[in-house]
Amino acid sequence: MHYDGITIGVETGDDESLTFMNKGFQSKDVLEQCRKLDEAGISYNFFYLTGIYGAGHGEVGAKKTAMLFKQLNPKIIESSMLTIYKTSELYQEIQKGNWKEESEIEKLIELKTLVENLTINTRIVTDGASNLIQVRGNLPADKKKLIKHLEYQISNADEASLREYRVNLRHL
Repeated sequence: MHYDGITIGVETGDDESLTFMNKGFQSKDVLEQCRKLDEAGISYNFFYLTGIYGAGHGEVGAKKTAMLFKQLNPKIIESSMLTIYKTSELYQEIQKGNWKEESEIEKLIELKTLVENLTINTRIVTDGASNLIQVRGNLPADKKKLIKHLEYQISNADEASLREYRVNLRHL
């Protein structure tokens, strides 16, 4: 049927987060299905959702995701940053005290952690409106440059300004 370049909303390789967010699949399902795509010669891209883990869990979650991604062959990893709207179920979970959003700086640290832990040949981009900064590069060739860029952004970040951008983001 000549399908190629499929984009998959993997979001994360952390099963606890996938379950909490009601995604309907686990990391083993991603691994199984993408290996079938590899066997069939069909290329694919991943969507990664920075911030899905919640406050204090981003770095561990990014490492788990890198462990999953390293077993596969995504051509592109497109990262978007989680934006929570008051009409969402997740907003209700926050109001109940069941989940706490990562700070904007934590999201940047999480993205840096993902880049640091990826060892596969892929392209990583953050082109969507939900992203605080633009990151584009090929891994592993541009890894040092990407990490340096992210470290600069983190060290010069102003949480209040970044948060203002997030709060005023009307749509994705």
